[in-house]
Parts: sequence; structure tokens; C-alpha cells
Amino acid sequence: MEIRRLDHASATDADIAGMFAVRAAAAARDQPADPPPVFEDVAARVRSHRPDRRRPHLVARVDGGIAGWGVLWVSVVDNLHMGMMELWVHPDHRRRGVATALLREAAAVLAEDGRTVLLIGADAGPADGLATRLGGRVVQVERLSLLRLADVDWADVAAVAAAKHPGYRIEAWAERTPDELLAGYAAAKSAMNDAPHDDADFGAFTYTPQTIRDDEAVMRPLGEYRVVAAVHEETGAVAGFTELLVPPRSPRATQEDTAVLPAHRGAGLGLWVKADMLVRVRAERPQVAEVLTGNATTNRHMLAVNDRLGFRPWGDHNFWQFDVGELSARLG
Repeated sequence: MEIRRLDHASATDADIAGMFAVRAAAAARDQPADPPPVFEDVAARVRSHRPDRRRPHLVARVDGGIAGWGVLWVSVVDNLHMGMMELWVHPDHRRRGVATALLREAAAVLAEDGRTVLLIGADAGPADGLATRLGGRVVQVERLSLLRLADVDWADVAAVAAAKHPGYRIEAWAERTPDELLAGYAAAKSAMNDAPHDDADFGAFTYTPQTIRDDEAVMRPLGEYRVVAAVHEETGAVAGFTELLVPPRSPRATQEDTAVLPAHRGAGLGLWVKADMLVRVRAERPQVAEVLTGNATTNRHMLAVNDRLGFRPWGDHNFWQFDVGELSARLG
């Protein structure tokens, strides 16, 4: 087995084809009820790059082909002690040490950078045994929730979207935040730092006008990045917002962040913007059949908002935390 480190520039077309094959085979085995991955979307994610983050791709080669793939997410502006990872192993190569080898390399990458914490997100079940044996512990459980648009009570959702919220107005845009709202939107994004992170060892994430522009650039090849915001009339502040990524080649849209600034909580703005988003997407993007979102099981407020709109539980996603030094020692 050979482990190689790649990045957005060094990954060849053949590398990406092999990585996609692993991702698609793993999804077919582990997530058969979900829409299958799309090659163009996976390729766009591998090719994506932004100056405030590094995304090393680790591939395990067996007999010349790619048997496993892991991608690290490493910020260079905040949370400098940690890295996050996703990992997939082709079903034909499982229980043969592929995941272990990829984790060993991930620990080495982080140790070289002086990082001490590794967080890995994985659906509950398939990875639990290995993660436990390697000293990982679940620090947060996320509930995945699915909304099938055919099942929505549209009269109710439309009424929620049309409800008056004195002192606030709705602003909506796609792909590029209007210049006049950019600073306010970045400030509102900081409210995501208030979301429950349970026992996960990470701190506040940095949101600036530049990180918003970087997000937009990265998302553009992946689909239409839509935002609905509640703007405070008196101050012009973006008081709350919700985001949705609408891919061009899949019937499933993905709910991204939703947050309300502390000074504006309690007015129902989160429910308002999410209902407005659904009404707009139904009218403007009829190819969208369902929306997937994820929230910490301790985020009772947002779970209640989603339940109110018709989202239903779809599965659990665990976040496993490892001490990099301990993981390295266990793996040898």
C-alpha cells in the first residue's frame, strides 16, 4: 500500500477519477437511500482552493488503484490547534488497513504543523469500532434531517414566510452578496460561533467580508449559493440569515448555515428566513425535490424550527475527536 499526499494543484484527472470511484462506491454501500455523488461536484471540491485554508488530500493506492481517500481541512487563520477530516474506503478494500494507514498519515500531517486535535465526521455505525479502538471519542452527535418538498404543507409555510416582522425586512440574493450588505452579513455569520459544539475542542471561527467572498468563489462551481436575510430596518444590520446550496445536477439541495444575532433573537427570524427560502426555491428552482440539513442534537431551537417546517430525521452523524499525539502512538 502506498499513501500519497495531494492538493488542489497536484491532483491529476486520473487521481480525481480514482477518488470519485471510492466516494461513489462507499456512498452506494453506506448511503443507498441518498442521491449518488456526481463526478463534477467531487472534482470541483478537489480543485477548490482558498487562501485561508489548506485541504491536503490523502490517497491510499493498492495495486496501482486508489482504495481509500481522506481530505483534511486545516485553517490558517483560526483554530490553529486542530484539523478536520472526512475519509472514505472502497468497500472492496475495507478491513485491510486502508483507513488505518490514512489516519496514520493524517496524524503525521497535523503533527508536522504543530496541531494537536483531529476531528472526523462519520455517519453513525460503520466507523464506530475503528474510531473507538484508536482512542477516539464522540464529542458531538448531529441529527441529519430531510425535507421532501412534495410533503410540505405549503399553505402553512407560505403563511409563515408572509408573516409581518415589524422593524425587519427580507433581502435575498444568490451567488454574490450585495456590497452594501457584505460587512453586515459577515458580522451575522459570527453568530454561528454560538451554535452548540458540545465537547468538541474548537474555538471561534473567523468571518470577514473576505472570507465571505472566498466562500462564494469556492461554492460557485458546486451550484447556486442562495441566501435569505432578515435586515434590521433601523440599523441596517443583517439580523439573521439562512443559506442553501442548490446543485445543478442533483435533486437534493443542502442547507448550509442559519443563524440570528443575539440582539435579535426571540422574534422568530430564523423560522421566517427559512420559510421564505423554501417558498422562493419552490417557485424558482422546481428541480429541487428535497433539502438536507444537519444540526447538533443539543441545538433544540434549530431542530424545533426544522420540525416546524416539515423536516424529518434522516440519520445520525458523529464527530469523533482524537488527540494527535495519542493517535500517532497507537498507530506506530
